[in-house]
Amino acid sequence: MQQKLVSIVVTNFNYARFLRVAIDSALAQTYRLIEVIVVDDGSTDGSRGIIASYGERVRPIFKANGGHISAQNAGYLATSGDVVLFLDADDALQPTAIERAVAAMAPGVSAVQMPVMTIDEDGRPLGSVLPVLPKRWGPAEIRRTVRRTGFYPYPPTSGNAYARWFIARIMPVDPARVHAGLDGVLNGTAALHGDVIVLRDPLAYYRFHGSNAGAAFRLRPERLNYYVSLDIPRNAFLVEEAKRLGIALKPGICERAFYYAQYRLASLKLRPDLHPIADDTLRSVTQRFLEAAFLAPDPPFRRVLFAIWGLAVALARVSLATQLVELRFCSGARPKVLETVFRAFGLVRRTQQRSAAARTADPQA
Repeated sequence: MQQKLVSIVVTNFNYARFLRVAIDSALAQTYRLIEVIVVDDGSTDGSRGIIASYGERVRPIFKANGGHISAQNAGYLATSGDVVLFLDADDALQPTAIERAVAAMAPGVSAVQMPVMTIDEDGRPLGSVLPVLPKRWGPAEIRRTVRRTGFYPYPPTSGNAYARWFIARIMPVDPARVHAGLDGVLNGTAALHGDVIVLRDPLAYYRFHGSNAGAAFRLRPERLNYYVSLDIPRNAFLVEEAKRLGIALKPGICERAFYYAQYRLASLKLRPDLHPIADDTLRSVTQRFLEAAFLAPDPPFRRVLFAIWGLAVALARVSLATQLVELRFCSGARPKVLETVFRAFGLVRRTQQRSAAARTADPQA
């Protein structure tokens, strides 16, 4: 059987302090039939010198700053691989990540997803694994969940490998149409086009460093509206793509998506002055949250716990609600006792595995 060529597209903007770890992890793959494309989106911090130091081992693309999706589009257009993986410059891959992804890329598979292990700014393992997945989780369950709610739990950008036959139908994506969060666009539509295979072992690293778009040690209530606004155009993209495929999805299907419902409730409760949906009321948003909790693919006990959390957020004073939201979304804010309880009930997933990426980033780690 002919081997698949894999394109790893590293996208970077002013992440010189992390960039070498990301590129090195791409070049260190046990699967050797790869091309590494590094897109610099107008950095001003010395990133371009780092990229140039790799010579012909990588294919550089230097462009004016246009945003994350613009950089991913530029990288994609330069690829020729049968499989494409977008690697954020602050993340990294385990050496066997591509080998495992290619082994799972059977005919009809549109995407292979792998959980990610979290590391801190210096590359030290934080111990958690994202996302937390249902025990029985496969292509049929994912497809059913997307058709019911428009969303399902998936890893961040660097934990997704896409078949070219699928991604060529979607990309490039107009940044004016979806301004951020390409992973949400691709992962949702991948389940409509083919099978999404999920590997259980974490094979990538996701770095928390305080400047992430989607990760934080501490709650920033003023950012909650961003997460709500992020999902609205992605939802519209999914509905339009489904229509093109002859699949009927309701225009507001994301209102049934559990993660969206959580952020929507938290945004309205904590910062109503910044909330992006003008006609939302706390009563209507809480009702939609409970409906989304009921439809979530999690086990019944987890759904009940999340429903109780949502009711508590809705009914509590803002100061207490802020603490509840922070405990839910920011692992760094949780007391060890609560983290132990979360783990016992399967609300978080932890690993004790030592991070190779951490040792590369910090030899003293």
